[in-house]
Amino acid sequence: MTTAILFVPGITAERCKQSAWLATMLASLAGFVSLWTVVKLGQRFPRHTLPQYGEILLGKALGKIVGGAYVFYFLVINILVIREFSDFLTITLMPETPGVIFSAIIVLIASYASSKGLEVIARMAQFVLPLFVFTLVFLLGLATPNMELGKLQPFLEGGILPVIWGSLVPASWYGEIVVLVILLPMVNKPQEIKLKGAFVLLAALFFLTADTLITLTIFGPYLTGDLLFPFWFLAKYIEFGNYLQRMESLIVLMWVIGIVIKVAVLNYLVCFTTAQVLSLKGYKPVVYVTAFIQILGATFLFKNTPQLSEFLSQYWPPLGLLFEIGLPLILLMVAVIRGKQARG
Repeated sequence: MTTAILFVPGITAERCKQSAWLATMLASLAGFVSLWTVVKLGQRFPRHTLPQYGEILLGKALGKIVGGAYVFYFLVINILVIREFSDFLTITLMPETPGVIFSAIIVLIASYASSKGLEVIARMAQFVLPLFVFTLVFLLGLATPNMELGKLQPFLEGGILPVIWGSLVPASWYGEIVVLVILLPMVNKPQEIKLKGAFVLLAALFFLTADTLITLTIFGPYLTGDLLFPFWFLAKYIEFGNYLQRMESLIVLMWVIGIVIKVAVLNYLVCFTTAQVLSLKGYKPVVYVTAFIQILGATFLFKNTPQLSEFLSQYWPPLGLLFEIGLPLILLMVAVIRGKQARG
């Protein structure tokens, strides 16, 4: 949700204008389908990660190919997040600083955290999450008096198809809950993951829809669609008398901390999955190798921010949804047809 809050309102408004808020709601279905599929696979293969039950279902060679594909998926997501982070700071705060500096700093911090294990990252998230949620509620609450609901009219001006088209972008963000294909066996109470996962998705749905709705009703659909970081401009716009101004600094602080945690989790997934696919004894030897790859990818894959935004809106949704819904559903169907499962 850390990156979606900044990018999704603008990209979605560009596609379906004043119906963008509806697209963010429709997109949440992708997250629930992904969660349901992952939980079903987890019930059939308790204490097994996707690379492990991929080999059970498809054979060793094909299973390792599928596992390697998920290494690629996690790696690409992390490169995108790192580039989003560096572009945001370069454009909004420090235009004279090369983006590679920001990329290197966040990757090294996140790599150190991931080398210490998932529990360390989880404790960081446990501390930061309440502050992050409070900040979002606080800022969105301050913005509500400035809403003009008339800017949402006419409703469904272009019909339902633009909404469906626009929903593909946030759908790939909701679908990131597929990380549970690796993390589920590490959860202390896996039987609770369905309820907790649904709660996380509902919270993401609420905040992303509220963010999009408030941005649309303040800036209008056309300006929102033209802005690279609508929520950043929303934070700059917010004032509360003469006492609370320049709220964007609060956004930057919480967003940077949230991004560090997300990059650390994704880096852990890249390294852990790589170790399983290559049958390594541990994941730590590849932590800083993947860190170097991520810095290079974030620096050189995209020439500028518009090219990154185009990739996020045009090319990433179908690719992301393939890994978030397509492949897990195929594995589940193979498991059902072949009657495969494993004991815990």
